[in-house]
Amino acid sequence: MKFIRLFTVFVVVLTAPLVLFAQDSLITQIAKKNLTTFSIENNSFTGNGWDTLITQIKKSDFVLIGEDHLTNEIPFFYSAVVNEVKFDNFFCEIDPYSAKIIESKIKNPDELQLKEYIKEFGDTFSFYAFEPEFQLLKQLVRSNTTIYGTDQIILIADRLICNKLKQITHNNKAKKIYENIEEKSKIYFSEFLKDPNKNFYFFTDEFEKQLTDLLTLDLSEQEKERINALKLSLKIYKEQNHHLRIQLMKNNLMKEYLHWENKKNLFKYGAFHLAKGESLLNVYDLGNLVNNIADSKFKQSLHIMVFGKSGTQSSPFNGYPDQPIDENSSNLEPFKLLLDNVTTDQWHCFDMSPLRTALENGTVVVNNTQLEKIIKGYDYVIIIPEVTSAKHYSM
Repeated sequence: MKFIRLFTVFVVVLTAPLVLFAQDSLITQIAKKNLTTFSIENNSFTGNGWDTLITQIKKSDFVLIGEDHLTNEIPFFYSAVVNEVKFDNFFCEIDPYSAKIIESKIKNPDELQLKEYIKEFGDTFSFYAFEPEFQLLKQLVRSNTTIYGTDQIILIADRLICNKLKQITHNNKAKKIYENIEEKSKIYFSEFLKDPNKNFYFFTDEFEKQLTDLLTLDLSEQEKERINALKLSLKIYKEQNHHLRIQLMKNNLMKEYLHWENKKNLFKYGAFHLAKGESLLNVYDLGNLVNNIADSKFKQSLHIMVFGKSGTQSSPFNGYPDQPIDENSSNLEPFKLLLDNVTTDQWHCFDMSPLRTALENGTVVVNNTQLEKIIKGYDYVIIIPEVTSAKHYSM
């Protein structure tokens, strides 16, 4: 009996890699069978993959596109989608107050004033400090799509927010504090660009004290709301509290619910945020919330992921070096079974529903938990063979 048990263990150890290989091979086969492609032609897209995507996007009132940031090709993809399909609302990874400030500036028909404003404050626009991203935002605003931000205030947008607050306040003491924050933030950021070891003004004790002092003054509700948003953003950054950030994003989304519940909505966020179920960072994020809202209305949300297999993406800060994309990196490791099918220079679009069905009925077993979440969380995965770095908006 002892010999039989040892022999059984020996056989299991030897055959386990073969079983895993067979499962990987089956996943790759299913992915390949449900792959379509498309390519850029005459500044737009053509191909079966593109036709399939547009058909599905037109059917859904909740279209969520999870991306890898800071390239030229991905905002081009959104722009092409917007050329084909009209959306009422656009939700993006920026704070609500910056979103409305930028939207109002774009609506100003004076192009010279807009350029001057970008020259002064453009570096505080988060992802929309980049040329292709800002042009996408202009396209949306000028097609009468309403812009909503849901994120925390980024650590260099204190200057942008306080510039607006100094214009609306009726409190002279508060105005002086807003002006001081605006000035100091710009100086500190300029020093950071020269030396990344320097701190942002956002993280100084002086800034935190100024926020506390402001809340003791006689201020409008609009001012108090924004100052409290700055305080919460500071807490998120200092504590590196990802769950609190997601709570804030969901809270900001639901504040506007009555404005978007029966409209056609486009969501543009990092791919970590928009899965139907549990996110790749192990929380239930915006994608899960929107999926449940759509389900409660007897509708379906559409979840699309898009990223590059190779090439470069920009640094978040102007003047810093571009970052190479390596398909063998740990970031892309969960996608290996899909990446193996990307063999031409066309954009590859994988329909994930057959894989999801195979996973649910036990036909395939997925040993990578991240890949399992992707299969369960996204309807389509688009892989771009090569991407290029987006450039900051230049005057």
